Amino acid sequence: MTYRSSLISLFLLLASFSPLSPARSETLLLDLENAITIAIKNNPQLEIVRQQYAGSEAVVQQYKSLYWPHLSAGGDYGRTHVNDLKPVDEDNVGSLLLGVTQLIYDFGRTTGLIDVGRFSRDAISENLKQNYHDIILDVKRSYYSVLETKELIGVAQQAVENYQKQLYRAQKYLKAGVRTRIDVTNAEVNLSNQRLRLLQAKADFTSARVRLEQVLGTRPNDGDYEVGSNAPALESLVGKKPEMPGPLPDLLDTADQNRPGLQQYTYLIQAADAQITRAQGDYWPVFSASGGYQSYETDLATLNDQWQVGVGLTWEFFSGFETEAKVAEAKAAMREVSASLRQFNLSVIQEVTDSFNRADENRASVDIAGQSLGLAAENLTLAEKRYQSGLGDLLEFNDAQLLYTQNQTSLVVAYFGYLTTLAQIERAVGVIPELADFDYFKTP
Repeated sequence: MTYRSSLISLFLLLASFSPLSPARSETLLLDLENAITIAIKNNPQLEIVRQQYAGSEAVVQQYKSLYWPHLSAGGDYGRTHVNDLKPVDEDNVGSLLLGVTQLIYDFGRTTGLIDVGRFSRDAISENLKQNYHDIILDVKRSYYSVLETKELIGVAQQAVENYQKQLYRAQKYLKAGVRTRIDVTNAEVNLSNQRLRLLQAKADFTSARVRLEQVLGTRPNDGDYEVGSNAPALESLVGKKPEMPGPLPDLLDTADQNRPGLQQYTYLIQAADAQITRAQGDYWPVFSASGGYQSYETDLATLNDQWQVGVGLTWEFFSGFETEAKVAEAKAAMREVSASLRQFNLSVIQEVTDSFNRADENRASVDIAGQSLGLAAENLTLAEKRYQSGLGDLLEFNDAQLLYTQNQTSLVVAYFGYLTTLAQIERAVGVIPELADFDYFKTP
């Protein structure tokens, strides 16, 4: 090695330990709790609804401002000429005007408007809660989909390994003259087909990760993350699956008390009722007080300081039936919202019932799939031994291997389908454990 090459090698070695070298980030282990936290912080839909709620609070404050005095000020400066005015008839004139107006009473116009804003704001707050619940469900659904496809990759990989072993046996038996060439060809075909299924499983896993990132609103750790899980091994899924949340009547009662959408419609009905009050106020006069003071800076004798205070009444006796139309519109909106509440109530009952039945079906499917998997594993072991001893053919083994892989897949799909339907029950009844002590109105 030359002297120059030695220096270069030493420089590269020192550079590798330099504090200026970028530190390699560790792979993030993304569990469900972290995924939910990331989604709450980054999901754009939640930010949209949070800003809608902030805007509704500002609207309420705007309506409340109608109760307060309104102060105004103005001024001007110019040249004024008055014919034959003594001692001067022309001068530069500056004036200052101060004014105040105060609403006294308007027969429910303002109070109705404030109530409309307040109840509309409360309805948006319930919509905000519902959006949080929806996002949590989307996170869980996407997260479980990633775990499911990850498990299916393991199932496909195990099948590939089994077919590789079977191909090896077939090749050995062919050399020994125990089996024919068709066993080798058959094993190669099955191995190729299973490798294709493995590629498809990996593609499904990649797609599931993309869907999860879309719900999260970001790529955690710049995409360098591993979806973790506390899920038990495939053979233990049956015994360690979560329990059902409770009987259906109790879940329906819980939904009636906690579902944000139901309370949202209650607020919308109150807002519609307040809108009727506001519209009916147009039938009556408006009482208000006003005052003003105007000061002049001039030598013109006709322009002196002035002030005034007064109480006024305005009453529009006829508006071309506009008030009647506004009242009719408000009452129609009230009836519409009331009907929507009844419709939504029925949809909640259907949603809770359907999610409960699906969860119960998936729970039973996990049990059945677990039993079938045990039998399929035993059948595969027997078929493998029969083939090795010459009592069975390759077709029997292939059927046993296919049945075993199918039952593995069925158990994985049923288990994560069960977890997903449990999350759907939580959303349907309006009780999300991860949001038990969560402040919906605090910016994350």
